[in-house]
Amino acid sequence: MPRLSSLTTVALVALISSWGCSSDDRSSVGPNGSPELSATATATYTIHSLGFPGEALGINDAGVVVGGSRGHAFRWQNGVFKDLGTIVGGTQSAANDINNNGMIVGWSLNSAGDTRAIRWAPDGKKRSLGTLGGRNSEATAINDFGVIVGWSETLSGQRHAFKWENSVMTDLGTMGGAWSGAYDINRGGAIVGYSEVPSGERHAFKWKTGVFKDLGTRSGSYEGQFSIATAVNTKGQIVGFLGPPLDAVGEEEDFTVGFLFYQDVMTMLPRRGLATEVEDINPNGIIVGSVEENPRGAEPTDNEDPWVSENGTTAPLPELSEGHSGAKAINLAGTIAGFSQTAAGQIRAVIWRRQ
Repeated sequence: MPRLSSLTTVALVALISSWGCSSDDRSSVGPNGSPELSATATATYTIHSLGFPGEALGINDAGVVVGGSRGHAFRWQNGVFKDLGTIVGGTQSAANDINNNGMIVGWSLNSAGDTRAIRWAPDGKKRSLGTLGGRNSEATAINDFGVIVGWSETLSGQRHAFKWENSVMTDLGTMGGAWSGAYDINRGGAIVGYSEVPSGERHAFKWKTGVFKDLGTRSGSYEGQFSIATAVNTKGQIVGFLGPPLDAVGEEEDFTVGFLFYQDVMTMLPRRGLATEVEDINPNGIIVGSVEENPRGAEPTDNEDPWVSENGTTAPLPELSEGHSGAKAINLAGTIAGFSQTAAGQIRAVIWRRQ
């Protein structure tokens, strides 16, 4: 499952600021009901650079990795790198997700500089998915049946979650507010993301067969200013993150904490740092993400660190060097895709293999 691409993350941060504040799964294996964060994990992981700059954003069960490198979408398999290019006239693109049939989705700029949701077929042929009437759109995830989700601007310029199926882009609407976005879809057709509600808050949602389920912003005694769902597995476990508490001020406005939503219960994942992003969950309930200790830091020593949560415990993932690293997606075998900074300061696409 893809997780939030650089384009998506930038757009999301911009939206959150203006409001005042990735995975396809292929197995019915039951994940853990309530992972806990602690110092160690039951498995170890080794990091492997894919050999080029960029970010790996999605991975399928065959270990095929997709993402963005040097401004273009890429596909990587068994050491072979392929530049997926852009649509005609475009200069930039990125791939967010790949399903088990080799279909890839993401975005590309067009000749006018607008962003378009794109699907790449296994043979590399590109198709623009269009928009909901506005200028920009992005595809964030695809399931094994070829159903695609993402966000698109409407004719009025608002961003709405969409589902693309049988060559038709359907506006999922919102939960009463102006904005929404979809970030993942599972084999059963459950879609997750966020939507503005009538009060103006952003709430995580699950959508299926035309019905929104508001996941709220509360976990136990903790109530956040917003919530965003980023991934759902076949079991129906949803992960994401909650915004800062209602009384947050100053730098606290950037604090986030991860959550797991399962069987109508939202469980807050204990913090590893001040700003947590939960990116993906695989069919076995292994969760990955990243954390920043100082989300407003501007010093070279300010780090973003990857982590994995498995069998009730959580541990940091190894990095190429100290710096900016993030875990973006995980497949059924437990192989994780993401990025890590080298000692020379380059951001490299990497995978972590479970031992």
